[in-house]
Amino acid sequence: MKPLHWLRQPTTLQGLSLIIAGLAGARTGALSSGLATTLIGASIPLLLPDNSTARAIASAAIPTAVDALEKSAMAGKEPHKPG
Repeated sequence: MKPLHWLRQPTTLQGLSLIIAGLAGARTGALSSGLATTLIGASIPLLLPDNSTARAIASAAIPTAVDALEKSAMAGKEPHKPG
């Protein structure tokens, strides 16, 4: 029951909502990659308050994940022509 207890914590719910918002913003192009990375990075202490090793691993993976989401969102769009 420990994962269920963790999931019911207000800080966990806030952290998950920040991650979802950052990923959705990066995917749709509504947020720049820097802003999405900052938003997701700020949520890590809310999800992993006592595990510094997991925090370091998650923090290292965030920029790569945001860049991949941003590139996949741009792959389906036509380039804008000036004029």
